[in-house]
Amino acid sequence: MYKMSCEIPFTRTGADGLLKLPEAVGMMMDCCQFQEYQEKDFCEFLRSNKIAVFLSSIQIDILRFPRFREKVDTAVKIYGYKTLYGLRRITMRDEKGELCMIANATGAFFDLKTLRALKLDPAVFKLKFDEAEPMECLPRKISIPAGEGTALPEFRVMPSALDYNGHLTSAVYFAIASDRLPQDFSYNRTRIEYKKQAKNGDVIFPVLHLAEGTAVVDMRGSDGISHAVAEFSTYPISS
Repeated sequence: MYKMSCEIPFTRTGADGLLKLPEAVGMMMDCCQFQEYQEKDFCEFLRSNKIAVFLSSIQIDILRFPRFREKVDTAVKIYGYKTLYGLRRITMRDEKGELCMIANATGAFFDLKTLRALKLDPAVFKLKFDEAEPMECLPRKISIPAGEGTALPEFRVMPSALDYNGHLTSAVYFAIASDRLPQDFSYNRTRIEYKKQAKNGDVIFPVLHLAEGTAVVDMRGSDGISHAVAEFSTYPISS
């Protein structure tokens, strides 16, 4: 397990004083990256074999958004491996240890020599799996509702939105999708399935589909192929 502690700063909050969704995603992804760095044998295995791990999907269940200046702990556990994917559970807790958010993330192994997804034997990882907190995990793939949907304002990828690998960051994908929801649409669960990396200069054409309390934003490229698909919905929270 790896844990990061911080006080929610002004620049990460919205007009309501609450942590913004894209900023929460950024904190979770940073935690995952630092967790990977602490596994030195694992990092060396990836580097020497020219293997990368790219985020394939993430689901986030939101019990509440922390407030400005609230102290939170963000933690990640690697809890398993399935076919081509490593499995992570990410949590954000307040000072009382109460859960604010919980996420399930799948990372795909990618062979940089052949530019193909790679199936690996977990025995070679030299990783110790942790026991993950319970969570209802939806399927990795997100279905796009039938129909044309509603075309929304496009987004042009600029250098400031790119990460160390030259790819559009997860936080920006969530920002593109959440900024294009109807103003009165509420949700406490969101997930994204990543399909094709968006890079500098690409233009993303979001298409919104609304159906039975669920919003799906299909983030298409200029060729009509999806870069990513995001879903926003509501699930019952136990009292």
